Amino acid sequence: MYVSYALGVGLAVAVYVILLLLGLGSNLLMSFFIIAATIVVMAPYVYQLSKVIWAGFFIKYDPQKSKNTTL
Repeated sequence: MYVSYALGVGLAVAVYVILLLLGLGSNLLMSFFIIAATIVVMAPYVYQLSKVIWAGFFIKYDPQKSKNTTL
């Protein structure tokens, strides 16, 4: 949950910066709805990426174990 929150905040900030660069950031209500829509559309990808990052904290890759496994 913590990782997905951090990714969501990063995504919202990135979208807002892009809106500012395009000249669309002056209208705060429109910016809010664009950011909200982006977060909703990207939510499955953000959650998937956060699970991979979170698993990377606790599951370590061992090359010796991968060589010993047979199919």
